[in-house]
Amino acid sequence: MLMIRLIRPVARAVDWIPLLLSGLLTVVLVSVIDAGSPLGSGTALTLLRMAGPLLGAAAGFTVLDEMAASTAASPVPRVLRHRIRYVAGALTAGAWWAVACAIAVARLPGGGVLRVPGMAVEAATCVVAGLLAATTAARRYEGKAAALIGMGALLAVFSVTLVLRGPYWPWLYPGEPAWESVHLGWAVTLALLLVALDVVGRGPRRTH
Repeated sequence: MLMIRLIRPVARAVDWIPLLLSGLLTVVLVSVIDAGSPLGSGTALTLLRMAGPLLGAAAGFTVLDEMAASTAASPVPRVLRHRIRYVAGALTAGAWWAVACAIAVARLPGGGVLRVPGMAVEAATCVVAGLLAATTAARRYEGKAAALIGMGALLAVFSVTLVLRGPYWPWLYPGEPAWESVHLGWAVTLALLLVALDVVGRGPRRTH
């Protein structure tokens, strides 16, 4: 199968360093903050929520195809190469987040609880948003500039939604009654972003 044969060469071409550094930073922070004592649920929630946009921004670097401009006539469909990159970036970011989450849960005090399913949907949405932002930027800009622009867009959206609290504020605390309904919104947003990512990934790359 063509996709299976492409996995190794595409994986070799991916810039893994941003995801490696971001993942290590996330795991280290969850491990060392308040070291020697239980990790409070509020602190764990904050750290894992910060990890979502951080890993999403780093995942955007896996989208970059430095040779795309010189391989326009490649027999391998662009959308196929991008899908492999999306899966690789998303799974790697998700693995780092899962490791950090497991450490955080293990460090909770007796009776401490994290609402992991909802938090996982938040993190997944941030990762897919990072991939989409970088893919969109790559249609106009070359190289790492696209990933950096995508990173800036993602972090800007995160910052705005964090400070502008309203009736549909997405960053609820676990004890709030609207948690379930808001996270249904997160799930819908994730689905829409996945559709948008597939559509944008099919589009032609604009070059200068």
